[in-house]
Amino acid sequence: MKDKEDNFNEIKFGFNLDQHVMQKIAHSMHGISRGFGIKYWILMLVSKEKMTGAQMIDRIYEMSFGFWRPSPGSIYSILKYLSESGFVKVEQKDNKKYYSVTNKGKEYLDSSWFPWRSASSFMNKDEGTSINETIETLDNLSEFISEKEKLLSNENKKTLKKIGDRLHAILK
Repeated sequence: MKDKEDNFNEIKFGFNLDQHVMQKIAHSMHGISRGFGIKYWILMLVSKEKMTGAQMIDRIYEMSFGFWRPSPGSIYSILKYLSESGFVKVEQKDNKKYYSVTNKGKEYLDSSWFPWRSASSFMNKDEGTSINETIETLDNLSEFISEKEKLLSNENKKTLKKIGDRLHAILK
């Protein structure tokens, strides 16, 4: 667990996050991101900088706080699909393939469903996330938590109470 805490502390988001809540969100994202979602993770990553497939694997592992390391087979097969579909382009340098997003890939990512666009905004320190997007994200997350209410532990409830208290203080 200590390694996961160290990984969490090394990531710079530009705002404070409760470590335990984010680890739980990251863990739940693992299930969501399998198959369907990994292309969005890849597009988000290569929209920020050129990356090799191995760098993507490492970055996704870091972003999931050590809960998920995609296999090379899944990354490279999806990169092939994204390249053939015109969403990413490939450049050879030093016997490595570097992937970057195309305009078509940016448009696809920007028009995509809630978690991926929001995650992209959170990870982009330069552009930031608008307050409206953040509120929409909170609304969606609160709906999800409401649907999973029966699964909440006492520790989950304490963490959510702290979050609620912080939000209540803002609304005074």
